[in-house]
Amino acid sequence: MDPEIILLNVQRSGGEKISVCLKLTELDRDICRLAVAWPVGGPERTFDAPDFYECLRAFRRVVEPEGFRVLCQGARPNVCPSGMSSAAGAWKCWAHKFGEPAASRDQLVETFDPVEDINGVGTVAEQDEWIARHWEEFKVRTSAR
Repeated sequence: MDPEIILLNVQRSGGEKISVCLKLTELDRDICRLAVAWPVGGPERTFDAPDFYECLRAFRRVVEPEGFRVLCQGARPNVCPSGMSSAAGAWKCWAHKFGEPAASRDQLVETFDPVEDINGVGTVAEQDEWIARHWEEFKVRTSAR
């Protein structure tokens, strides 16, 4: 399969946006690859994972310690794929409302679609924490019914 080319921005708080080119390739049924020149202009680095959302998270773990945030939907704290989406490569994810089920297709977002404001995204750790709190609240709400 030819790689899907995605242009998106990374940014440090208060800094200028920096455009990066991602090459996304399905290597096998269960292996996806994100390739990017990082730092910009540097050698190409690859991140392999079972789906593209996890490839993105692997790349984020590299840039976040340097203060960068990736400005895309998959980096929002409330966004993660369902199991079905993950099995299909996680090109789309759910943008969850806290403690509520994903009830509408309006909550589906393209993982690599841009986010303009750095305040709309978080770190991998912030995303993990938000999603964990969301599911705990969801369990509380559904068990109370």
